[in-house]
Amino acid sequence: MEKQRVEALSDAILAIIVTIMALELQLPNELTVAGLRSMLPMLFIYITSFLQIMAVWLYYHELYKLVDHVSFRLFGANSFWLLTASFVPLATRAIGQHSANFAFLLFYIIVLALWDVAWIIMTAMVIKTSQRPLSAEEKKIPYRWALLYGLQLVIILLVGYLFPNLIPIAPLLMIVNVIYGFFKQQILKKTKNNG
Repeated sequence: MEKQRVEALSDAILAIIVTIMALELQLPNELTVAGLRSMLPMLFIYITSFLQIMAVWLYYHELYKLVDHVSFRLFGANSFWLLTASFVPLATRAIGQHSANFAFLLFYIIVLALWDVAWIIMTAMVIKTSQRPLSAEEKKIPYRWALLYGLQLVIILLVGYLFPNLIPIAPLLMIVNVIYGFFKQQILKKTKNNG
């Protein structure tokens, strides 16, 4: 299967996921300061989920530069990754509507952890089937990102458990991963350009 078709399908599904999340945003009954303030937890979690999807989209296309041809197994791993991603809007809505409830934070974290596991599976399949010579460092980069992501999920869970009043903003810690990924990409580009 041509990788461009798989990438286009993945792009479309991620775009639909972001659209579904945007449709979950609802204005308060009254356009007052208090009404707009009541929207903040949902807005925070929407921004967090949106930035995560954008970061993952960037990493996805960097990862797929290693792919020449999509095998059935890689397509299956990619599909599993997309399946787990499709639960992000549900988890985003859940924590946005119940921002002070630890159980909903836990649900959000579980969905993101499954998405991370699916990413690791897909990454392993890409690296295993890539016909391009990869250095040991290049093989580690996607796993480092997944490890950092998992570590952030644990930290968010601990923050939410230990400080329940921070549950509405705890997921914003995920932005650290987005910033890390951006700077890592910039460093890699400079290294390649200089070397």
